[in-house]
Amino acid sequence: MVKKKVSKALSAVLIVSMLATGLVVSIQGKTTLEVAKSAGEKKVEVIKAIQSA
Repeated sequence: MVKKKVSKALSAVLIVSMLATGLVVSIQGKTTLEVAKSAGEKKVEVIKAIQSA
């Protein structure tokens, strides 16, 4: 019972955050693809920084 409520709450939060992200993206005038690309590049930078540390 509690697990179902938690998973529903998490799903709702995820959906809201995705919508918010989409809204921010549309305001900035970037496509989702560009955002995903820049996020991927940042992830690679973080991984390289961790490996070199």
